[in-house]
Amino acid sequence: MIWPNTTAVSMPRKPSKLPVVGNNPIGPKVAVYLGPPNVEHRHMAWRFSNADIDGPFTCSQLDHEEHNCLWDRLRAFEKMNVAELRNDGSFHEIPIQKISPMARRRLRDIGLDDQETLYSFRMMAACRLWCMKHENLFSILWWDKHHQVYPTKK
Repeated sequence: MIWPNTTAVSMPRKPSKLPVVGNNPIGPKVAVYLGPPNVEHRHMAWRFSNADIDGPFTCSQLDHEEHNCLWDRLRAFEKMNVAELRNDGSFHEIPIQKISPMARRRLRDIGLDDQETLYSFRMMAACRLWCMKHENLFSILWWDKHHQVYPTKK
């Protein structure tokens, strides 16, 4: 619509832009699956969302010495990659069938009985930190002060 006493001004047209193709691709593109990632050389990371805050292996009842030990060890472990930690002997992979019946019941009670393997980290003396693992992420589950999740005979 043109208003009275005004003149229509036309804007100059821009030339259309056409893409320039240097070379046409040869053949179809095919996606290549490289397999699962190698996590042995990634640094560890911790998750706390699955920490059991109730039950016999609660993470919420640490005394001052245990608390300091836990944080010092977690910081030290974070500086290592999974391969270094495995070679150091600081953690072990334990199949669920080998843990105590009390621990298996607790897994069922908290809805994590679908796990096949848990990981035990040596913290101090008989204390163990139990985790679930996904790639290089360790999800903290239990603080086992008296080595009851996986009792061993010395």
